[in-house]
Amino acid sequence: MADKQGNPPTTHTVKDGDLLFDIAQAYYGDGNQWKKIADANGNLKPENLKVGQKLQIP
Repeated sequence: MADKQGNPPTTHTVKDGDLLFDIAQAYYGDGNQWKKIADANGNLKPENLKVGQKLQIP
């Protein structure tokens, strides 16, 4: 789904050692926003991240 400006969604490919907290920190500047990413990816549980998995970053 595109954002309000019509831009395509951002995708992040999970790398070895990635944590949802760290991904949120990289994209939002606030690791505590990791739940936004989890929710956008089917209520993803942090322990279920897999290397190579593509995550939608809302």
